[in-house]
Amino acid sequence: MTDAVSFNVLYRNQLEYIRDSSNFEITLICGGSREQLDILRARNLGEVVDLNFQRKPSVLQDAKSLVLLTRYLFTRRFDIVVYLTPKALLLGSIASTLTLQKRRVAFSVGRAYENFSGLKKRAFQGLDQLSFGLSHEVLFVSDSLVNVCLLENLLKENKARVIDNGSFNGIDIDVLRPVEQMEKQRLRRQYGVPVDGFVICVVGRICEDKGLKDIGEISESLKSENIHFIFIGDFEDDIGKAVVDRIVKEDKGVYIPANPKVEEVIQCADLHLFLSYREGFGNVAIEAASCGVPTFAYDVVGVKDSVKQDISGQKFQLKDTVSVTKAIKQAITDTSFKDKYPKARAWAVQHFEQKELWQSYLDFYLHQTNKA
Repeated sequence: MTDAVSFNVLYRNQLEYIRDSSNFEITLICGGSREQLDILRARNLGEVVDLNFQRKPSVLQDAKSLVLLTRYLFTRRFDIVVYLTPKALLLGSIASTLTLQKRRVAFSVGRAYENFSGLKKRAFQGLDQLSFGLSHEVLFVSDSLVNVCLLENLLKENKARVIDNGSFNGIDIDVLRPVEQMEKQRLRRQYGVPVDGFVICVVGRICEDKGLKDIGEISESLKSENIHFIFIGDFEDDIGKAVVDRIVKEDKGVYIPANPKVEEVIQCADLHLFLSYREGFGNVAIEAASCGVPTFAYDVVGVKDSVKQDISGQKFQLKDTVSVTKAIKQAITDTSFKDKYPKARAWAVQHFEQKELWQSYLDFYLHQTNKA
């Protein structure tokens, strides 16, 4: 992966499961901050190799990283090499091909260029096409993601694979669970949101790409309503920060910069608002469903798979803020809204339980080593 933080977030507990359930020897190659690298090493998963990958494009730095990675792989023989996150996907596919690694697996967990157009989009598509072409197998984190890549002729269908029903890490159904009304009220007091208001949680990176501009418009339209937003995530652009700052200043929301107990933020809420313009899968939507909290989201790549229409929430046309606002208004006044999606948790548990998904990934990796 490009950054150690991705191992620590995306592969949380999954690598421990693979380590403890197989005889794999695991090597983790990435860049990242010293803090994240230390956290990764403390997990005792195997060797951690810091090759100082950089997330931002840089011809000079990326060429240097490719040389270092190729040199490292020349001296090691692996049964399977898996590469994911955009930069590592490209460098990993090239270096593992140059060093003739036995089995090479690309893992596409999302496309930052999903809403690009013209030459810029074609350039990024070409990079993915190269990575996929150099790989023996290509995993995708959702059906809608593989479908759009096949539609754009980025790979052959016989290479593409989605494990189970999608998702990268599934959900911990024991932690992500519904809470009783008294516990919900306690959590609201803990996080500083009104006990008797309609609470909307927004979870994830705070930036324009995650629909923060649209959320700003919706909050303006709902100013007179008894609603309160609770935001959790890192600021990634000025647009997202300006929207959150305004809502907080107007005493219509609170911001939590970091909290390892994301489930508590979701359990606080009546509604999870997820207006991302693109996702690989959109795991937070199934986390909300597991907590019995419905999601209102745009019907875009990735989210098509993580929100089940009328079961775990509602999907809307991209940027149709008028329809989203209308649906939220109806939810606020509907006294039975909390009982409108009774099958949300059962659907999430049935399709995305964590350990079943981990075992499916492990079975896939074991099958790949048998092909090596």
